[in-house]
Amino acid sequence: MDWPSFLDQLQTNSLVTTVILISAIGLGRWFLVRLVRGDDDILHEEQRRWISRIRNGAVTLVLMGLLFIWLPELNTFALSITAVAVAIVIATKELILCISGALLRTGSQSYRVGDWIEVNGVQGEVVDQNLLATTLAEIDSKHNRYDFTGKTITMPNSTFFTHHVKNQNFLKNYVFHEFSICLEPEINVVEARDLILEKLEAYTKPFREVARRYNALIEKRSGIDVPSPDPKVYVTTNELAKSVFTVIIFCPTKEAVELEQDVTRDFMEFFYERRQSPYVHRLKGP
Repeated sequence: MDWPSFLDQLQTNSLVTTVILISAIGLGRWFLVRLVRGDDDILHEEQRRWISRIRNGAVTLVLMGLLFIWLPELNTFALSITAVAVAIVIATKELILCISGALLRTGSQSYRVGDWIEVNGVQGEVVDQNLLATTLAEIDSKHNRYDFTGKTITMPNSTFFTHHVKNQNFLKNYVFHEFSICLEPEINVVEARDLILEKLEAYTKPFREVARRYNALIEKRSGIDVPSPDPKVYVTTNELAKSVFTVIIFCPTKEAVELEQDVTRDFMEFFYERRQSPYVHRLKGP
């Protein structure tokens, strides 16, 4: 048998098979993604999940097919390419870490497409995930807005080996919203605190029962004691001797900013009325 001719023919057949395999899987992936996407310009959560599954499945099929096609030749040259393999591993260290991070993510089931997560100080909704990276739609929670910023962040899966993942999926519906109001210490803080609690009771009444049920659901799923959903107001002072009212409410995420503005407005009106009273003028002097 002419071994050089046989190896050349085997390599040619493998190349043709590889091209056919990649073309067929690529065409099938394109068709399935188009089928799931349809005519929608904005994809909902379930569509993004299916598109992610289709893409990851296509990549997996390609890798398995390539391994099956080229395995005989790899076995033939296994001994001769040992040094090359070591060099490839060193050169592709980051890629290997990314793939290992994807396996870690899959095994731990820490999140999936549509979840809100925080990694290394970055918070966002998972819009796509594959063997190498995870894509997030950034959420602005540092300013208590809980709105999408319009920015997309792509994080390599190797990040999950050095930073922990916070799954904040329950924040999509309800959140412990905290904000502070700072004022001069010239009013009765007890009266002001009671006013804030009164306003909070009125504002939270429409969704209070739903909030209690959702709070109980979080406790059941997480297995930990979650703080009570009842509104709380804490009175402290800062380094400038000003009165600080810290408010914590468990409310729908989409209504958090509006509730903060309503409570702050009512409190400022109360403070303004107290400043205009003769009693406060006497305290401040002529």
